[in-house]
Amino acid sequence: MKLKKFNTIWPKVGGFFAIVIIFIVIFLWKNSSLTNKLSLLYWLNLAVLMLHEFEEYVFPGGFKQFINYKTVFAVEDSSGFEPINDVVVVVINLGVWAIFVFAALISSIAPWLGFAMIIFNVVNIVGHLLVFQKKVKGYNPGAVTAFLMIPFLVLSSIFIISNQFLTTLGYVLAVLIGVLCGASLPIIGVIIKKKAKH
Repeated sequence: MKLKKFNTIWPKVGGFFAIVIIFIVIFLWKNSSLTNKLSLLYWLNLAVLMLHEFEEYVFPGGFKQFINYKTVFAVEDSSGFEPINDVVVVVINLGVWAIFVFAALISSIAPWLGFAMIIFNVVNIVGHLLVFQKKVKGYNPGAVTAFLMIPFLVLSSIFIISNQFLTTLGYVLAVLIGVLCGASLPIIGVIIKKKAKH
């Protein structure tokens, strides 16, 4: 299967599994222990991300073109070179999926990793609703779900903090990893773009 074709499939699969995860979490939540609820919350965070990516790449889609041509990472020539290409999109997004899944699975022993992925989605919000607005005002692919993420992320953070799941070191690790992962796509784009100029 060609990479370009695969790039049209994975976000649709993600959108489907997002709905499945949401229904499972709703079904299990009431009778779950506090520790299990944390794990369910991290699974729900994955579902939120998948719905966000569905908006970015499927409906209405166009995020790859947007970030390559209408942001501060935009391509300045007409050679057809794109810093954020199909390989980068697949590696980053599916790599992040793997981290989200791992974080949910080990939530009882390393809750800071799941909280890092909460922060990852906060960085997503900042990108869509603030950073991207500097060059193109108004809607961008992913902006609607980014806005809708806000109450979920706020309530999730309150739940985690109020139940004292993390230590001080855990919060530090979560912030560092969350911000780094959240900024990974544009960082890689900038690196590729700079290398292409030389």
